[in-house]
Amino acid sequence: MVTGLQPLHLQIHQEATYARVARARSSSNFFTVIFSPTDYESKSNGIHIHPQNFLFHNQISFAENHRDSGAKAIYTDGSKTDEGTGSSYCIFENYGITALWQGKLDHSNSVFQAEILAIKMAIEAASFLHRPIKIWADSNECADQLAKEVITKGDPFFLPKPLSYLKYEIRPAALSIWQDNWDNGETGRSTHDIVHRVANRPVGWNRDELMFVTGHGPFPSFLHRFNLRTHDNCSCGEKGNSIHYATKCRFTLSWNFQTPTVSHKLQWLKNILTNNLSRTQLRLLMRFICDENILIVQDNN
Repeated sequence: MVTGLQPLHLQIHQEATYARVARARSSSNFFTVIFSPTDYESKSNGIHIHPQNFLFHNQISFAENHRDSGAKAIYTDGSKTDEGTGSSYCIFENYGITALWQGKLDHSNSVFQAEILAIKMAIEAASFLHRPIKIWADSNECADQLAKEVITKGDPFFLPKPLSYLKYEIRPAALSIWQDNWDNGETGRSTHDIVHRVANRPVGWNRDELMFVTGHGPFPSFLHRFNLRTHDNCSCGEKGNSIHYATKCRFTLSWNFQTPTVSHKLQWLKNILTNNLSRTQLRLLMRFICDENILIVQDNN
């Protein structure tokens, strides 16, 4: 948990859910959450026109837009804000708008989808004009304003969510399951006392701090769990866990911290991990334990 990496079984479940919905196009359950393929766009099967038969240079231009002398042209644009996503086109002729279209998309739709939708709708409109016409994409303030306006005032236009949004929706479901497992698990309780919330980022502890907080280090109490020692006591006679070496052990007296009361132990740990001087002292303590491990965990046998 401290590394920010989700448990392997949750990662596998996420990838399997994405593959079933996005590729196999079948509904899938992520524990209690149901994802349907009809809510998300499907991948394109490719172009239906051979590139040799498509007159690219005659059809598409990357030249900067300029207004011809009142000639009819279509301008498209898409916009996305915190409030939602909008798509629009407007037909200009004689320096005025003769027709327009607006589509209010869901907040889950991307601005790229809005741009493509506006171009698609403009092409459909141009096909009814029965004569050549220029379509300018993302190059007109009026079309941009219409796209922003429809976000709050327009009629909803359904467009499947992008596949990237599927992963975005699976992620919080996985975090919720991970959080539940972390809260109700039986291991890592000392770490849970300090780090209550799971996250997809490391907690920022170094190696020495990780060993101290988790107790997973050269301590008799830890080594005894795996039958690497015949007992869990320190050479001084007391139970050899990380708290013992940090507060009571006579072998580590030079780096001992003040012993906390039971009620203040959690705050004591947090203070050590947030104070630079204490973190330096802790690092020296852990290095001594690692270097003098034979003395610290000497086996009675």
